[in-house]
Amino acid sequence: SDKIVSIMALVIYFSLLKVKRFKKKTEDWITSHVQKYITKQSGHDIPLKIDWDSFGDLEDNEKFLKIGLKYTVLESNIKQLCRDELGKEAFKENVKEIVVQHTDVEEPSEMEYKLEAGILTYISNQKKQILGVGKVMEGKMENLF
Repeated sequence: SDKIVSIMALVIYFSLLKVKRFKKKTEDWITSHVQKYITKQSGHDIPLKIDWDSFGDLEDNEKFLKIGLKYTVLESNIKQLCRDELGKEAFKENVKEIVVQHTDVEEPSEMEYKLEAGILTYISNQKKQILGVGKVMEGKMENLF
């Protein structure tokens, strides 16, 4: 029984290690690519963070750990909002931070943006790659400004 406990402890340790590596890899990608893209489009350096707590337990989600997070809708919507100086100015004045938050909702029309106290939150089902319909999400973002 001690061997079984030891083996289970190792399995848990390696599962947690896999999640930690996934989070680090994700955060490194955000810093090296996603934030640079958003800065280029908006003209402003705004931090992007992941609300890891909203994802719940990731240890048993091999598929998600392999696929990772997707930012294409968010990036596209920011690019569209900031297509002119008026959009860039509105973005700069209102957004101090961007947060990616997970929801388990599976209906694409339920994906959304919120803007509260300078924090633009992109809410999507990252685990199932339900990111919202591009043009619909674009309208939802523009309506915040």
